[in-house]
Amino acid sequence: MAHRARRLRRQDFAHSTVAVARRLLGCVLCHRVDGQVLRGRIVEVEAYTDDAASHAANGKRTPRNGLMYGQPGVAYIYFTYGMHHCFNIVTEAAGRPGAVLIRGLDGLPRAAGPALACQALHLTLRDNGRDLVEDAHLWVERGRRRRHERVVQTTRVGIRQATELPLRFYLHGSPGVSKRDRAAEVGV
Repeated sequence: MAHRARRLRRQDFAHSTVAVARRLLGCVLCHRVDGQVLRGRIVEVEAYTDDAASHAANGKRTPRNGLMYGQPGVAYIYFTYGMHHCFNIVTEAAGRPGAVLIRGLDGLPRAAGPALACQALHLTLRDNGRDLVEDAHLWVERGRRRRHERVVQTTRVGIRQATELPLRFYLHGSPGVSKRDRAAEVGV
C-alpha cells in the first residue's frame, strides 16, 4: 500500500471543486492491478458542481450521480457513449455535489483524454465508489508542479451546456493534455 505520508487525506478533497481541481495538478493517481501499481501524473482536469453540464445539474440527486453528494475523496466512475469510462474524484463537503474529472495523465502511454486515462490505469465501473483515502487498490499521492510548469485555465471540452465556464485546468506543455487552448496559453 502507498506510504501514508504520500497519500492525499480526506481533508485534501473537502474543499471547493475548483480549488481541488487546481491542487490535483501534479499529483499522482495510482491503481494496483494484479500486484503491479500503475501510476499516472495528473496533468489535466475539469471541475463539475451543479452547473448545467454536470451530472448534478439543478441540484437533483439521482442513482447515477449520488456519489457526487457523498464523502469527498471517493471515486466516481461512469460509463459514457456505450464505450468509455470516465474517472472523477468527489469533492466538497458531504451533501454538496462536486467532482473533478481526470482528463489527462503523464507517465503512462496513451493517457491524454478521460477515456484513455481510464484505459491506461485499467479503471472500470467496478472501481466506482472506491475510497481513495482508505482503499488499498486506488489512491492519489501528493505531487507538485515543476518549477517551469504553468497552469492554463480554460473552458471544458466535450460538453454541450455551460460551455463558457473556465473550469478546465492543465499543465502547459504536458504531453498528457488532451486538447490545448492556444489562446488561453498566451501569457502563461
